[in-house]
Amino acid sequence: MERRIVNTLAPVYGGYALAREEDIGILFIRGALPGEKVEVKLAQRKKDYAFGDVLQILSPSPYRVDPPCVYFGDCGGCQIQHAAYPYQLDMKRWILEEAFRRIGRTDVFPAVAPPGAQFGYRYRGGFKTDGENVGFFAGRSRRIVPIVRCPLMVGRISMAMTALRGLGRFAPSVSEIHIATDGAQAVAWLPGVAYSAEIIERFGGFISGVHFEDRSWGRDSISLDLEGLAYVVSTSSFFQANWRMNGALVRRIIDFVKGLPPGGRLLDLYAGAGNFALPMASWFDEVVAVEEDVSSFADLRRNIRLNNLKNVRAVRSSVERYRIEGKFDVLVLDPPRSGLSVKALALVRAVEAKAICYISCNPTTLARDVSRLADRYNVGLLQMFDFFPNTHHVEALTILLLR
Repeated sequence: MERRIVNTLAPVYGGYALAREEDIGILFIRGALPGEKVEVKLAQRKKDYAFGDVLQILSPSPYRVDPPCVYFGDCGGCQIQHAAYPYQLDMKRWILEEAFRRIGRTDVFPAVAPPGAQFGYRYRGGFKTDGENVGFFAGRSRRIVPIVRCPLMVGRISMAMTALRGLGRFAPSVSEIHIATDGAQAVAWLPGVAYSAEIIERFGGFISGVHFEDRSWGRDSISLDLEGLAYVVSTSSFFQANWRMNGALVRRIIDFVKGLPPGGRLLDLYAGAGNFALPMASWFDEVVAVEEDVSSFADLRRNIRLNNLKNVRAVRSSVERYRIEGKFDVLVLDPPRSGLSVKALALVRAVEAKAICYISCNPTTLARDVSRLADRYNVGLLQMFDFFPNTHHVEALTILLLR
């Protein structure tokens, strides 16, 4: 492949640094930081853009650091660990701002929530395995990078990882392993793997429960504190991996809600196990939480019952099929990375809530959806929360106010 020397200009979502070359157009460079002069090997070339990999740093950024993780560069889990952490925040804020300028055609300067820990923040992790080795896929590859310990995981998960290697001897079909913890207990989920006494014995004191494809052993859930409430999630249910930063996000939304007239109704779409509906219930007369996934919906109903929240009602439905029941004052949205579908967007417009709290993990689709609502809503707040330090992921809260 062709090699060339280029000067990088700006960060790009996905962990790239951007450069411009006359004969290529836009060049997305892996392993570089903005403002660096680098030698690049072109890896993939299209009509008006290309991807490249850094071969040599000729003029390093003052924000470049030595990554503390020995797997960085091979493992595909982290993309920007070679940047000083304060600069990671600056790059992500710039990416979010640029997305709103380029796609949303509006100038919004994002606020940045106080960051949490750079390492040891993940309360859940999904690992790949070939039956013997356990780790993550290499960047742009299905090759597994074996790891002994991931510095992003909380200690309880790192301890459990010691029991994961070699599971293929007892379960030939195993290809992925999910571990979740509340800090004290850890539970595992083995998709596609039938019950195995040998696996349970191997996990020993590392795991408190295992969810197999056909049955479970031990604990089938963990219990986290959610603003003083019990938040129970099953092994196969989604919850925010950075639980400490999740608390900061929830509190920021509650602070906003406190400034509204008391009472009213809240509609929580993509509600999950109740991450927003539960702690916000005390500020509303009624909360309707809509969730489609079977496991998450079961956890949602259980959490409503455990916390004795009489004013929260769970509805099992996709957002696209949900039928609006009455008027809602506040709408909470936490859609998947793809953002709002056409039908979901139409529903949001039909609700006509006075305020929308839109949580997103994708600046591009967030800016797109906000622009599609711009004829009815103004941006009252755009704030970035760094849920995933050392990675390219950008989490943001946008509060939209009805005109």
